Formats: sequence, C-alpha cells, structure tokens
Amino acid sequence: MAPLIRNLLVGFLFSLLCMFMALLWFMEHRHASQDYSEVIERLNNNQIVKLELTGNRVVFTDRDQYTFVTTVPDAAKFLERVQGKNIRVVVKEDRFNLIYMTVISVFVVMLIMVVWWSLQPSKNEESKFASDKLISLSGKELGLTFEDIAGIPEAKEELEEVVSFLKHPGNFKKIGASIPRGILLQGPPGTGKTMLAKAVAGEAGVPFYSFSGSDFVEMFVGVGASRVRDLFKEAKKNAPCIVFIDEIDAVGASRAGGASAGGQEERGQTLNALLVEMDGFATDDTIVVLAATNRPDILDSALKRPGRFDRQINILPPDVKGRKKILEVHGRKVALHPEVKFEDLAKATPGFTGAELANLVNEAALMAARKGREQILNEDFEKARDRILMGIERKGMVMSDKDREILAYHEAGHGVLANKLPNSDPLHKITIVPRGMALGQTQQLPVSDHPAYSKEYLRTKIIVLMGGRAAEELMFKQQTTGAQGDLLTATQIATDMICRWGMSKILGPQAFSIDSGGFIEGAGGRLPMGPDTARLIDQEVNELLSSCYDEAVRILKNEQCLLKNLAEILLQVETLDGEEFDIIVQCSINKEIAAMKDQEKNCNTTMSMEEVVDAITS
Repeated sequence: MAPLIRNLLVGFLFSLLCMFMALLWFMEHRHASQDYSEVIERLNNNQIVKLELTGNRVVFTDRDQYTFVTTVPDAAKFLERVQGKNIRVVVKEDRFNLIYMTVISVFVVMLIMVVWWSLQPSKNEESKFASDKLISLSGKELGLTFEDIAGIPEAKEELEEVVSFLKHPGNFKKIGASIPRGILLQGPPGTGKTMLAKAVAGEAGVPFYSFSGSDFVEMFVGVGASRVRDLFKEAKKNAPCIVFIDEIDAVGASRAGGASAGGQEERGQTLNALLVEMDGFATDDTIVVLAATNRPDILDSALKRPGRFDRQINILPPDVKGRKKILEVHGRKVALHPEVKFEDLAKATPGFTGAELANLVNEAALMAARKGREQILNEDFEKARDRILMGIERKGMVMSDKDREILAYHEAGHGVLANKLPNSDPLHKITIVPRGMALGQTQQLPVSDHPAYSKEYLRTKIIVLMGGRAAEELMFKQQTTGAQGDLLTATQIATDMICRWGMSKILGPQAFSIDSGGFIEGAGGRLPMGPDTARLIDQEVNELLSSCYDEAVRILKNEQCLLKNLAEILLQVETLDGEEFDIIVQCSINKEIAAMKDQEKNCNTTMSMEEVVDAITS
C-alpha cells in the first residue's frame, strides 16, 4: 500500500478513536456532578424523589426534576440509608464501563496494528529502495575515471583487472578465470576509497549502486535482510554492474560476541543475508561488490574468506610523490600563480591524505579570493596549511609581556634543539602567534617520508619536544602548562618505543602492546602482563623521558646566546621561517666567535633587530 494511503488510514483510525472517546466522556458527564456531602444533606431534607444506581454511580432527580450525578463509596450502605424514604430506586447493571473498556481496547489494538503494518516496507518499496541507490546507469554520470585518482597507483593496478572483467568478461571465461566477487578497500578516513570505487564504475561504464552500511540496519528485525536480497535481485537485472557498500563495518561487524535482541539481532540477520547472496552468484553473474571500511579489524571473518571479499586492498596516505600528483589533480580546478610548485608543497604536507590535500587547495583558493587576487600564491598555501594544522589565528587574544617572553623562549628552546641535534628534521617555521588551541608552534618537516624510524631519530624527537619546558626552567626557573602537548606527545613516543618496538635493553626485543589492526587512532592496547613487568615498563619509560630532558637542558645551557637571540627576535617579528632561522643561527655563531677572540668574560652577544634584518636582506 502506498505511504499516503497508509498515513490517511492511520489518521482516520486515530481521529475515530478520539471522537469515540469524546462521545463516551460526554455520555459519562452529561449530568451535573454533585458533592457527596450535599447529596446526603438533600436526602435528609427529603428533596430527592428518584435515583438510578449503576455500580457506584448514582443519578439523582430532585423535586424540581433536576438531575445530577455522584459516586458513592459503598452502594449497599447507601441503599440502607434511603430505605424508609419516599424515593423511587432503580438499580441497573453496570455495562457501561465494560463496553467502554472493551471498545477502547479494541481501538487501541487496531491502531497499534495499523501503525506497525504501515511501517513495514512492502516489496515495491524495497525494490524502490534498491533502485534509488542506482547512482549511475553508465558510469559517466559519476564524472570520475582513473585519471582523476592520484597517489594510490598500487590500488589502481589492482582494480584495473576488475574494469577489464566488467568490459570484456568473455576473455576471462575463455581461460576459465573467475574475477574476485568482492573487493574490500581498507584504509584511514580520507584516503580516497569512495572516489576509487566510483572511478572503477566510470572506467568500466557500468551501473553503479552506492549504499552505506547503515542503510540496511533498521529498528525492525528482518528489514535489513530483505533489503539485501532485493538489492542483489535488482543488481542482477542491470548486470554487469558494481555494488558499493561504504562503511561496511556498520553491518559486517564480527558475530563472535553472539547475537542478542534488538539491533544486534538485526545486524546479524542482515550480515547472514549478505553472506548468502554473495555465495549465490552464478559463474556468469558479472556483479562486483566493492566495500570500504577503516575498521577491518572488527569485520566478521566469514565476510573476508575466499569467495566473498577475498581481495583486500590497503589504501594508505600517499607518499611525497603521491601527494604531488594529488595536488596536481586538484590544482587543475583553480587558478594558480606560476610561482607555485607542488613539489615543495608536497614535502611540506607529510601525512596528509587525499581529502586533506583537496581541502588544502580549496582553503588556499578561499584565502586568495578574500584578498581579491585572481591567482593563488605560495603564501596562500602556507596560510591554508597552518589553518588546517593549527586552526585559525587568534587575533583577539591579549597576552602580557611576561607571558609573551615565556612563550618566545619556549618556542626558541624547540628551535635551538632542532638545529643542534644531528638526527633532527629540518626546521620549517617558528611562530608565537596563537592559533587554535596552541599558543605557538615550532614546525619541522622531514626531508623525505620515513618508512621506519630509528631509535636515535625517535629519541631526538623527544629531546626536541622537551626543549620548551627545559628553556622555561633554564631562563625563568619555573614550569608552565604550555608544555602539556609536548609532554603528551613525548610520553606517547617513549611508551611506543618501549612497549611496541622493543627499544629497551632491560626488557629486550619484546612487544607489550599491539595495534588492533584498524586504521582508527587509539585502537589497541597493552597485552596482559604481571605487576613486576608493568612496573619495569613504567620505570623504563620514565628513565627515557628523564634522560631526554636532561640532554635538552645540557644543550640549551651551552647555547644560551643563541636561545636569547632567537627569543628576542621572535618577540619582535613573531614568526620565522627556516631560511631566516638559519641566518640568525649563523649570525649568532659569528658573534660568539668574535666575542671569544676578544676574550670577553661575559657572553653578551645578543643580536639587534637591525643586524638580523641586514643579515636576512643581504
């Protein structure tokens, strides 16, 4: 039945129920009510000539033929009271309340049944559900091909044979090969899983059905399973085609915990239906099921066995070459100044996913448009990058001179250590301009992407993170809350070094924590262990952090002149890039050498702003 007719029927029954209840209420209250005490008084004064008793409800008629109603607490005792008086008594059977409750119950049950029935999807509606998810009949409407996908060449190669199968299935049938029926795209959010699935349909030129895992899950048990069956029935009509299920973990989570009532039961039945339908493909069915998830660790094992999603493709954040190609793809859509070099921008965005790079280009375009420019400059990309990483600039924040000085020395401490440690990444920028939740930031950019990290490199990162707190204690003999983020990051790195990567001589090459296998941060945890082992781990982490902090203090003590120079200049210019920082370091070294030649006892080599400007401009 059409939804409109169902809604009209429900509304009609509900209105009818309301009208019937109003009629019963009117019949119940058609007589004027009277207090029981006043009724007794009228009886004693012989003003009542007739009464009708129905249960505990009494309708009285006085000498003026005026009727009123009341309820008596005990009908038997009340009749004893009226005996001997000249009153006509009529006793009726109490059928009204029985009819009243029966009719109300029948109407309520009917209303509930009609509402439940109206919410149950019909076969036509289920087919409509599947057909509504048909995004494209030929793939052309999607507007995506492999040329629009960059940064994931391995995944594209894996899917090219799927495209060949959908275009020319006969070539595979001749040799007896069967294409994988299900392909699972797994990776962190924003790496291009959905775009890649659409590009496959665009390349193959076949119908494309797009679903989300949550589309199959409803509050009524059995609806999801019915939708899965109708989906594949509809897909077979348009074969060859592609069925894409995004966030499949919403419906394909492991059943190891056992099914329970409610939503879990519905998910279990829906998953069973999906497994059965994927097993039911005939050899000549040219239907490919693509699914995407960032939680492959929680998927049911039956879903990933051969014959279902037997091919899993990892889609990870791109490397520097991939980032450059992705930026070039998105750069075609905007007006760029000739000075913009995506190679440099790719190096400055380590860890960015495809979605974040697309957002970077868009943010840079917005900034250029706000300033009324017709082309995007390098500075627009730089500001867009800072906005994405740190948030918007907090121009309205007011800081005292003392707080700004502490902040300048804090960031200068990071900068000095980043410059002096041999395994440190090059410095990109130092700023004391508050952005987002951060008061300031020292940015380092790696020369190249690191496939693996050495123990020395990780220890260097911890020392640089300790530079802010070390500079505060060295120059002001105090600690501030500004080191909170640095300490959290340093503690996480140190814990991973000991627990995950076995970088402890005392504990040896042993792992004490594991990842869950998913792509969501925070998943996983420590393995079961005894109290002595846990105490030893905490001791090793503490010793690693303490030794790194002591190293940071020692280096900053030896570089106090550079620390002071850098902090004083930051207080004046607020932001320094890597090139300007290198010039300041060189000028400071030259002044120290000159002071040593003059045999000055005090190392008073603080640079003036004029000297810095002259050095930079020259």
